[in-house]
Amino acid sequence: MIRQAIVFLGLVLGSSHTSHSADGSMQILVSASGRTETQREVSVAAIEKAGLHEIEAFNPYEKRSDTYTGVWMQDFVAAFGTVDTSTLITRAIDDYEITFGKEEWQNLRILIATRVNGEYIDFDGKGPMRIIFPDFDENLEAHRINLPKWTWMITEIAME
Repeated sequence: MIRQAIVFLGLVLGSSHTSHSADGSMQILVSASGRTETQREVSVAAIEKAGLHEIEAFNPYEKRSDTYTGVWMQDFVAAFGTVDTSTLITRAIDDYEITFGKEEWQNLRILIATRVNGEYIDFDGKGPMRIIFPDFDENLEAHRINLPKWTWMITEIAME
């Protein structure tokens, strides 16, 4: 609970110095076992340097299509993880955690979205980062199973 309050306060204060972090300065806690510097804060803009991609995708929760910009999960792991990374865990501001296995980011297109419709995602827009499955098809069972993995308000990413 205390950690949630600190993260929430950090997001609120961090987003107040700009227009809701419209410049990509929002910090995400990134950790990777097996690296010398195991835990560090990384700006959204620095995460985008892993390789920015733009896709059109239907959001099944908001029932609309938007243009998402972000980094493919496999590119994120290549930039911030190690060759031994086998899991990636996202944690949202409310401690909602989702674990992705290596086979998922190798076989599915999973976008760590940093922008929606060209704009950085502010706190009010469920930012600073989201997980998007751009190939979502509600008629396919595999996509229905992955529906709970569409996450938003991601403040931490850990790799093991």
